[in-house]
Amino acid sequence: MRFAFALAPLLACAATLAAAPPSSTPSPNPKDLVVPDTDLSKARDLVRKLGSEVFTEREEAEHDLNAMGRLARNALHEGANSDPDPEIRARCRQLLPRATAIEMKARLDTFLADADGRYEHDLPGWTRLRSTVRGEWTAFGWTFSARPRGDKAAREMFVEFLKTAGGRRLLTAIGTGENLGPLVAGMKNELYYARFPRGGGVSRVPSQMEVAAVMFADSLTRPSANVRNTLFTSVLTTSGIAQAAQGSDDKAAALRAVLNAWIDTRTDAYEMYAAMTLANSSQNQPAALRLAVRLLNAPGVPGSYRGQAMMTLGRYQSKEHLPVLERLIGDEGIVTTMSTNVNGVVTRYTITVGDLALVAAVQLTGQKIEAYHIQDRLKGSAATSISYTRFHIPEESRKEAATKYGWWRLKEALTVAK
Repeated sequence: MRFAFALAPLLACAATLAAAPPSSTPSPNPKDLVVPDTDLSKARDLVRKLGSEVFTEREEAEHDLNAMGRLARNALHEGANSDPDPEIRARCRQLLPRATAIEMKARLDTFLADADGRYEHDLPGWTRLRSTVRGEWTAFGWTFSARPRGDKAAREMFVEFLKTAGGRRLLTAIGTGENLGPLVAGMKNELYYARFPRGGGVSRVPSQMEVAAVMFADSLTRPSANVRNTLFTSVLTTSGIAQAAQGSDDKAAALRAVLNAWIDTRTDAYEMYAAMTLANSSQNQPAALRLAVRLLNAPGVPGSYRGQAMMTLGRYQSKEHLPVLERLIGDEGIVTTMSTNVNGVVTRYTITVGDLALVAAVQLTGQKIEAYHIQDRLKGSAATSISYTRFHIPEESRKEAATKYGWWRLKEALTVAK
């Protein structure tokens, strides 16, 4: 049975309960947590007594329900949500958080006791995280997995998420189906101000698992709920999470899976750009290429973002995406404006989307940039920058360069046709 957990007093109760020593070694089997019918009937009878006309009976019933702990949780949930008596509803809602916290702790203890992963556990966020780490997808009614042996790494990551500040709150919210957008946005701000405190406070670098937990929850928000948060980018770049995801062990693979889930669910232009930057810095070529193509095809994307996207395609020599670039040749959208100062003579010029598309296309096809009047401001230096500010085409040469490339493309097509 799936439970809906209240979030308000739950966390405080759970913290108190977690500090108490366990009464016995928990069973690893979640079926052992099923409430016996006798206890369920007893709890329902007590819930009905919460509406008694006699004050002492109401108080005794409340005391007994509180003493039953998690065993009364189902009956309290029913009473809080569907009983027609307002007195019963009010008292059940007052008792429910503690019973829910005990239930949650019992289920977590059972999960942790099942160290070998022999049983299925219905925990908030667990199924989604395991599916993400395993790389699962469904086709023709069957579920397939890219990493079928990722369960252990997923389990370890889930436990780490639970230990982080705010991690349990996020996972619980996932389990309730709560709108995660505002919650995730708030936690992004919390992580930023922990790292960059206001007023000269003590800085704390959020752990990689703290950041990963927020990214995982963020990947599950509806596209319309994705909150643009430019501050969070600073946390991503300083947390070391991109570097940690480059490892070859199962933990790194699990982290990459979470990063990929976050990367592929970005819809805002800025977040797509930040995700592409993260993918590049973590040497995640497939993800970086996916983001680059999405940025180039999305409407209303700033020229500078599109410039970096084209440079990303060039960096990885992604010839399969050459048609994407060729469609942009001749695009007059301005990426940036630059200036040079040679012997006191200042020359200003613009770099267009079409310039960069042609530059990237020429490089991908192995041609010489000089043949297309492409100017390299770093020519003769040892720099290997692929910055979108490096190349431009003089305005008077753009049409000629685009036409020349068009003839080259036609010639190549005819050669292939033969």
